[in-house]
Amino acid sequence: MKRVFLMILDSFGIGSSVDAGKFNDCGADTFGHIVEQCFLGKANKAREGYLKIPNLQKLGIFQAHNASTGKYPIGYDKKFYNSKIIASYGFASEISSGKDTTSGHWEIAGAPVLDDWYYFEKLNNTFPETLIHEIIKNFKLPGILGNCHASGTEIISKLGEEHIKTKKPILYTSSDSVLQVACHEDIFGLYNLYQLCHIIRSLLNKNKYKIARVIARPFIGMNKLNFQRTGNRVDFSIKPPSVTVMEKLVAEKKGKVIGVGKVSDIYAGVGISKSIKSFGLKELCNTTINEMQLAKNNTIVFTNFVDFDSIWGHRRDVSGYAKGLEFFDSQLYKMIHLVNKEDLLIITADHGCDPTWSGTDHTRENIPILIYSPGRKVKFLGHRTSFSDIGQTIAKYFSLSKMQYGTHMF
Repeated sequence: MKRVFLMILDSFGIGSSVDAGKFNDCGADTFGHIVEQCFLGKANKAREGYLKIPNLQKLGIFQAHNASTGKYPIGYDKKFYNSKIIASYGFASEISSGKDTTSGHWEIAGAPVLDDWYYFEKLNNTFPETLIHEIIKNFKLPGILGNCHASGTEIISKLGEEHIKTKKPILYTSSDSVLQVACHEDIFGLYNLYQLCHIIRSLLNKNKYKIARVIARPFIGMNKLNFQRTGNRVDFSIKPPSVTVMEKLVAEKKGKVIGVGKVSDIYAGVGISKSIKSFGLKELCNTTINEMQLAKNNTIVFTNFVDFDSIWGHRRDVSGYAKGLEFFDSQLYKMIHLVNKEDLLIITADHGCDPTWSGTDHTRENIPILIYSPGRKVKFLGHRTSFSDIGQTIAKYFSLSKMQYGTHMF
């Protein structure tokens, strides 16, 4: 029986990539800086002390980080962190043009983004007037709010009350190729929000704006003191530019791909047999463990653990990120014990989001590749020059036709 359990720790970078200078990210190191801050006692909100991740240790996360950066992070103590490595480990650099979720995930699946995305670069009056006019006209809106670059939580706090009064949706973006729409879940309505995002996605496609995602950002609360985003986020993505390894598994082996969390949204549903929406790290872990227990032959269980990015990375919350890693590690123990002799458990990431870095955007970093399979000899996987090596490895494992991009690791 062959099964792959592919776990994306969203934003879990392990050191700036060779081309990080193009993104002003030289020196970014999500994992390394979290370990350092924990050691220095600067990550003690609701937790304390060293970063406690014994299972990621056993899978080789510190060795992968050392290979990526040429050093161990400050606070790494071999006496504390020493353990027998049970997984193959290495790191990968990205060839896609962006440092965003879509680019990273697509490249992992063997479909890198080699052309540039379109970005809304103006910080204010961000969106083209003709596009705003079409959005307002097609959905019969009284107008829009925002129209700028912003942090999602901050713009909801600033404009949420006006949105409630006027029913005008809040439109904003970031340095990623995204257009985000925040609306009150009850007052504007979830259905209306999704329909609005669907219309915006269609307008962007019609006008040939290569925007990776339109993101519905529902929130609740009645004033800036109690506004909070809910788990009913939906990403309206464009389809990958080439065939993914998930599509090949379904087509060539009649296999199944179980997408947990926002995985299906990222791939616009392409190659996903079953989508399970989950919200929050605890629920994502529980759902993943349940699907691992149910998985049959020729199945991929594919989970995106979004909280590391959306809740702790972007909000520059080192303590929260560290606590999240420690909780995930406690659940990883259960996952490891569900891996059979022929299975592959792959732990990786899609980009960085260093919580010690300036600003609130993603960081261009290498990603870890940790592959646990009880029936395989542990090996150093080295520096992989594309995330697509993961997709190519999965293709070979399932005896699928060769992917266009990437080199297999076994």
